[in-house]
Amino acid sequence: MKRKYIASWGLALAEDKEMDKLSRMAAKGWHLEKFDTLGYTLFKGEPKEVKYSLDYRKQPDEDYFELFSASGWEHVASNGGEIHIFKGDLKARPIYSDIETSYEKYSFKENEMKRVVQPTFVIWLGVTILLFLSWSNTITDLISVLQFIVAICLISTGLPYLGFLFKRKQFERKL
Repeated sequence: MKRKYIASWGLALAEDKEMDKLSRMAAKGWHLEKFDTLGYTLFKGEPKEVKYSLDYRKQPDEDYFELFSASGWEHVASNGGEIHIFKGDLKARPIYSDIETSYEKYSFKENEMKRVVQPTFVIWLGVTILLFLSWSNTITDLISVLQFIVAICLISTGLPYLGFLFKRKQFERKL
């Protein structure tokens, strides 16, 4: 079976665009098999007009998936036990059809990411301050490496946090 990997802009930053991209790929015969932080693995099949949707739920039970199935959505793939992608035909009712539940979805994810971003930022700030103190070259080099590692962690959690914050504020204005 033919497979290919396509990159993702990030579900927190461009969820709608990512789901549209997967729908366009399915129309060309490339269907979602699995996904990770950086992209999607697709397999070649028959072209099909479908739409994709995303939901966040930690360790869902069978009732969760049955609810989606009863609404015309088929579970396609999950990542990390909490990000789930579903597909449905073009007439399938949106998973989140009202502003309040969409607001709650992004508010929950924003708060969850904030609990990781805030301590990471404090650690990054502390390590950065350490760089301005007088140390030997070896210790300064070690602190620089530590700062780089913490900065990567801050970026990888900070960008999704900002994405969820932006989405929540968009829905907040509509309430």
